[in-house]
Amino acid sequence: GLNFDDPRSKLFFTFVDILKHYKPKYFLLENVRMKKEFQAVITGCLGVEPIEINSALVSAQSRKRLYWTNIPGITQPDDKGILLKDILDLNDKSVDITKRFYKKRDGTLAFLNSRRSLRRPFQKSKCLTAAGQNIANTGATNIYLSKTNIRQLSCLECERLQTVPDNFTAHVSNTQRYKMLGNGWTVDVIAHIFRGLK
Repeated sequence: GLNFDDPRSKLFFTFVDILKHYKPKYFLLENVRMKKEFQAVITGCLGVEPIEINSALVSAQSRKRLYWTNIPGITQPDDKGILLKDILDLNDKSVDITKRFYKKRDGTLAFLNSRRSLRRPFQKSKCLTAAGQNIANTGATNIYLSKTNIRQLSCLECERLQTVPDNFTAHVSNTQRYKMLGNGWTVDVIAHIFRGLK
């Protein structure tokens, strides 16, 4: 939310310095959608306009991102029509939060956020975030309504939302898996962009 006042923004300017120094044939930068004024700064530094791609075209997750690249011929991916029901692990016994979900008082922010977070199997998942599974607060980003209960999405299901191979992140704790997947790219979007490489 701090944009270029955020200390982490220094990484972007380091990226620009690396491009100027090494002059790679191709580059790719991804970021969340932002105000046009901040988008213009990045565009000015990189010399290319971004293309917005929603991961919903290639996965069961709605994740709109901007991609700045000089890879030629980037278009929108074909819509694969994948929904939440297509990536669910029906054998999963993830954290059942039914009781906790319904304990939230009507009219409170926690109540409203919980209801907004709820996803049914014929929908797209909300965008994964690094803090998205913090169900102790106002409700996880990804809550799935099954036939009998309400539960958070598992790490395996989040991998599928990011089109990462099953159990690719299984070498670390679940907390770290959720963070990595929330911070990562949707693999099939990147693969689509890389098809323009010669």
